[in-house]
Amino acid sequence: MKKTVRVILVACLLAICAGCQSRTNFGRCIGAFDDRRPELEYRLSIRNTVLAAVFVETIFVPVLVVANQTLCPVGRKSERE
Repeated sequence: MKKTVRVILVACLLAICAGCQSRTNFGRCIGAFDDRRPELEYRLSIRNTVLAAVFVETIFVPVLVVANQTLCPVGRKSERE
């Protein structure tokens, strides 16, 4: 049992370190419930969403992704909007 728990913890740590995108050239990614900066355009991070779906059994990784890294800034909003 202890070995299984260790394997799960190591897998979670590797996923967090290797898979999550937390910053772009325009700033840090935000969670689903964070306030957006009005001058930036945000898009759903597909990589972070796939990572959350793959590790759904662990509970920790999906919660981390949704809470902290769901939306990433991709550029400045155009002035015509």
